Amino acid sequence: MSNSARAYLKALSWAVATVMAVKHSRRVIDSHAIYKSLLATAVGMMVPLVAVQAATYETYVIDTYGGQALIPAVRQQLESSRDGGTVTSYQDKLVIRTTPANYPKLQQLLSLIDRQPQALTVTVRVGNDRQLQGSIQQGQVVINHRGIQGVGIIHQQSSRQQDNNLYQIQTLSGSAASISTATLYSLNQTYMVNGYPNYHRPIGQIVIQQQVLLPTTQGIEVTPRLLPSGQIEVRLVQVAEQLERDHSADNRDNDYHHRMHGQRLASTMIVPRGQWVTIGQISQNNQTRRSGYGSHSTRDSSNNTPISLLIQ
Repeated sequence: MSNSARAYLKALSWAVATVMAVKHSRRVIDSHAIYKSLLATAVGMMVPLVAVQAATYETYVIDTYGGQALIPAVRQQLESSRDGGTVTSYQDKLVIRTTPANYPKLQQLLSLIDRQPQALTVTVRVGNDRQLQGSIQQGQVVINHRGIQGVGIIHQQSSRQQDNNLYQIQTLSGSAASISTATLYSLNQTYMVNGYPNYHRPIGQIVIQQQVLLPTTQGIEVTPRLLPSGQIEVRLVQVAEQLERDHSADNRDNDYHHRMHGQRLASTMIVPRGQWVTIGQISQNNQTRRSGYGSHSTRDSSNNTPISLLIQ
């Protein structure tokens, strides 16, 4: 029940109580006339109350670009209206329950704040800019996005410099772009992508935002979102899985039992649009041994190759 309906009920209850008190009072002069006057007032108050109670609430399911991010503005609009209502989200849809009189105002609000997301290009670089050479090869990756017209298909064009260290993905503001660890390692040229077996530790470790990625065939998800200020909010999600073998005593058949361990870490940063930002590194530890007549030596060295991100 809306606030206006509650107010009417409270006032009507007071009027009826007053009418009944006057009706049963013998000490009030001309109580019959006062009774008739108050009764007419109570009946008059019931007319708008019936109108309020007659307001019907309907459920509207609206496809949007913003989804859950639009809820605060829509909720504020509903709370400021006479009839009120509720709003929730499901995927990229808003589920609104309100009156038909409120719905056009909500449509007008959404037309102002829910715009089609802008296309952004995510570029990942392993190493320094002096290595930027080579030809570009292109491929396609398909992602899902729900727009106002329903479910849409967006083709991401991916390109990687074959000889050096760039990887580009075109996506929409607010949509995730995936970058596998195999891609990062291949950009660093520390091992052969096709010859690298799954679930075996490669040369070097990938560190993103001070978090070490487990050996994985997945990698990181980069979700850029264009802010009104022109800067880019970047959400980095690391998804890693590691396969281990179980050599427990209960394994009587000496078969290997595999267990999958998952790691999901996330961080968010604000970066300038069009500028390189370092998000991590690939760390390598090398050991060199030299032997001669009657002597030998061992030398340990480490090499950290930066991983940078550019949003345009």
